[in-house]
This record gives sequence, C-alpha cells and structure tokens, in this order.
Amino acid sequence: MYKLFSSLLLLTLSACAYSPQQITINPSIDTDAESYGQGRSVNVTVEDVRQNKALGSRGGIYKETSIITLANDMGAAITRAAQAKLATQGFSVNAGESDASMKIMIEELLYDVPESNIGKQVNLRAVMSVEVAAGNESYTGRYRTNSERQTVVTPSMSKNEELINQLLSDTLVRLFSDPKLKAFLSNI
Repeated sequence: MYKLFSSLLLLTLSACAYSPQQITINPSIDTDAESYGQGRSVNVTVEDVRQNKALGSRGGIYKETSIITLANDMGAAITRAAQAKLATQGFSVNAGESDASMKIMIEELLYDVPESNIGKQVNLRAVMSVEVAAGNESYTGRYRTNSERQTVVTPSMSKNEELINQLLSDTLVRLFSDPKLKAFLSNI
C-alpha cells in the first residue's frame, strides 16, 4: 500500500512539473498583395530590445524551470519575413545604397499562464515598433497584439510554437497594413 501511495504521489507531483521549451520563430506576413514599391530600395534591420530574452513560464509547481526560450534568432527570422513582404510589394530590399531604412524593434514578447484551478489560460503579448527614415523625413509606429487562449491541457511545444508565431505574424500584419506607413513608403 505504501509503494502504491508513493508511486501515485510521485506521479501527481511530476504531472505538475513542466519541462522547458525552445520555440522556433518563423512568422509570415500575409496582407493584401499591393505592389506600390516601384523598385524603390529599402534597407531592413530588426533589433530585439527586450529586457528579458525568455518568453515566460509554462506554469506548474516549478515555474522557474518551465521557461520558454527561443531556439533561433528572432531578429533574423523577422528580417526574412519583412524582406519577403517588402519584395512582394515591389521594393528592392537590402540592395546596397537605399532610398529608405526601416528598423523594426521587438519591444515585448510575453507568454504568461495565470494560476487557475480550472483549465489553462495562456496570455500572449507582442509589441513592436518601426522607424523608417528617408532623406530628412521619418515615420515611427508602434504595434501591439494581445491574445488570450483557453486550453484544457498545458500546450505542447508545437502548439506553443504555433501560438507564438501566430502572435508575431498578426503583429507584423498590423505593422505592414498601417496606412500611414504605406503612405510614407509610397512617397520615398
């Protein structure tokens, strides 16, 4: 009886502990297929300015050991997505001397699991800003996306990867759909 009780207790405690996860960032930017670049050149850079490079914790009893981190360079992944989007809009991207420079800054990317007795809730937040300069003119914008997901069980690594990439994609779509940014880029 003691062995059975001990086994059940150990199983219960281990079920409350989650292992760390490493998420691969691979956002996509699907917006209207507008082509207004007319071959103008844009140099794109992305900078991760977050204070804490971990995304957050998956929760559980040992929150400090169930941390979600990145498996790849988020700046490089977002640079590729931004360059691809600008190229489909008719811009010449990162081709030497440029008409404009675009700097995207990742200010926040957070994953939070509040303590709850029933089900699991995952709160996600992404904040990005953009600075575009052309000659003596500049444009700045800030874009924030929040998402709250309810799940029955703690999300797997592949599900968390999907949630985080969707959040980043939504934020980038918001950025590239900004009419003021489009108007600025149209006039460089």
